[in-house]
Amino acid sequence: MDEAEARRVIDEHFAFAGSDVAKSSECYRDDAVLEFPQGAERIRGKANIIAFRSAYPAKLEFEMHRTVGCGALWVNEYVIRYDGRPFHVVGIMEFKEGKVFRERIYFGEPWDPPEWRARWVEPIL
Repeated sequence: MDEAEARRVIDEHFAFAGSDVAKSSECYRDDAVLEFPQGAERIRGKANIIAFRSAYPAKLEFEMHRTVGCGALWVNEYVIRYDGRPFHVVGIMEFKEGKVFRERIYFGEPWDPPEWRARWVEPIL
């Protein structure tokens, strides 16, 4: 899979994420695995991924920040808003035969930085 094709598949996935589960799931192989390490959860199979995301109780919005990778391994950095509440996310997608066969998603809740380190940092807007 070349870089242009991988980016096209990823861009299409995120263009429909949160609004059209079937369309956003076209990137997955039928035997794909989706993992959430913080919750120690694994979802096996495209059908189960679609069912899980179709039943999701919150409104989801996605804001992409960056996609980097090459070959079969791609990393996406983005923000997901759950009913407006933001979470920073890193998702790792592994491709096989042009489709995602494994995705691991890591979530981080935003925090207010402590004052003691203010002189060394600058805000990311």
